[in-house]
Amino acid sequence: MSSWNIRVLRKAGADADEVSYQIHEVFYDEDGSIQSWTLAPVTVYGETLAELREEIRHFLHACRRPVLEEREVDGRPVLVADDGDDPINPGHYFEFMDRASVATDYVYQFLGSHPLIKKEPSLCALYDKAEAALAELYQEAGRLEYDRNAD
Repeated sequence: MSSWNIRVLRKAGADADEVSYQIHEVFYDEDGSIQSWTLAPVTVYGETLAELREEIRHFLHACRRPVLEEREVDGRPVLVADDGDDPINPGHYFEFMDRASVATDYVYQFLGSHPLIKKEPSLCALYDKAEAALAELYQEAGRLEYDRNAD
């Protein structure tokens, strides 16, 4: 069974220093290799505000994945992942820990303290997992920071 998703493609412009980023649909073979992609970028569209918001969420999710770049290999175009866009500096570890802490506070404020959490055990159980996952993100970033400084 093949699949598809939307991905960010980096495209070279007419000038050597000109670059743009666009969202395209990318189609995969059963083994996960890229089969094809749309020539034109896709646009954000929704028939309701909720649909538009969900579409934007998908676009933001595409930005978390490695950027793809079209290159020519053996005379045919292929997409190649490029992880080199975002260099990591020492401050990123602390920044990530801080953001995980803030996210945990926001999630508690808007969900953990909601009256349904007290009344619905299934929601409470899921909330507890979400809160634990955010705490684990914080701890893992701290461990990576510690290991980096221990070397």
